[in-house]
Amino acid sequence: MKYGFFIVATILASAFVSELLLKDSGYIAIYYQNYVIEMSLLIFLLVFFLVIILLFFVKKIFGTPNLIFKKTNLYKKRNANDLLEQSYLMMARGNYKKAEKYAKNSLKYSDTPLVAYLQGAIAADKQNLQKKRDAWISNAYENHPKGNEAILLLQAKFQLSDRNFEGASTTLNKIKKINNNSIETLNLLKNLYIELKDWQKILDILPSLRKFETSNISSLEKIESIAYIHIMNTTNDTKKLNQIWSRAPKTLKNNVEFTKVYCQRLITDNQEDLASKTITSFLNKDYDYTLVSMYSQMNIDNAEISQKNIMRWMKTHGKRDELLIAAAAICNKEKLWGQASRYLEESISISPSSEALFKLGEVLSHLGKTKAGNFAFERALKIQSNLEMNNQI
Repeated sequence: MKYGFFIVATILASAFVSELLLKDSGYIAIYYQNYVIEMSLLIFLLVFFLVIILLFFVKKIFGTPNLIFKKTNLYKKRNANDLLEQSYLMMARGNYKKAEKYAKNSLKYSDTPLVAYLQGAIAADKQNLQKKRDAWISNAYENHPKGNEAILLLQAKFQLSDRNFEGASTTLNKIKKINNNSIETLNLLKNLYIELKDWQKILDILPSLRKFETSNISSLEKIESIAYIHIMNTTNDTKKLNQIWSRAPKTLKNNVEFTKVYCQRLITDNQEDLASKTITSFLNKDYDYTLVSMYSQMNIDNAEISQKNIMRWMKTHGKRDELLIAAAAICNKEKLWGQASRYLEESISISPSSEALFKLGEVLSHLGKTKAGNFAFERALKIQSNLEMNNQI
């Protein structure tokens, strides 16, 4: 439609100009030194347009090699991009040898040569060809300085996989100089420090990780707990132990494993009074039988206070058989055999366990009820035997 309009307009314009020129063809004279070229305006215009057309064709002829070069390059680029795509497909199918071959063949003309280098490195690594893999990484680093962060990240992953922790540490420190806020770098550092068991460095990078890993808070809290527990277990000074507890975040102080380790260390360091307060504070909000058992074995509070605490925990957490066993253990320390017997019998009525029955047998023996005590021992042994058989199955 548009071209038809131009054709019609050109014909009309030509007809109009021709009409004018036929009435008065005009006159052109060109003087050069002793020469004069004379012609009508119509002839001049025809010659002028013929020269323009001639120049256009000359330009096209001389531009042909360049056009051929461009077309050839375009073909090579398309072919290289297709090869890189094939490399990805081969990688997905597990044909790593062909994946590497296609990546290599696509390098020279690919629009994304850095991607080809990284693809080749990954394919070589999958074939356990570490030297070739490292050569890919080295060439990528030399030829594409703008992509150094991505190249070094891949190199660090390979080094961690090879358990080359020293090399990984050096590489990750290089990345931090380029970009100190890379979440991928932080995650790799976290994995490195876990492997090296450098728990303090893990705690140092956790605040930065929390800024980015908002959807993975529970996992980070678990790592934080493990780090604090390891640091606590390697501390031999009570003052430092309490400093670690004080610095720990509130959420960690509500972590049962962390609380258990702290209290156990306090008991080992003859700090039972502080351990008792910590356990009581925890059990007032949450429940853990190990802490209950730990509390019942300490000699801080008298039997009456200890029993009151256990009764309070029963109201908070329900009447559990383990709490009744703990109450009986406290009575045993004060040789309150009758009261201990009642607690144990109530525990057995809720859930007959070998632990409760063994303890009942001991208490009944102290009360002189040898026959009843022996029966309790027999029941305990039977339950224990059944449990062992079930575990073997």
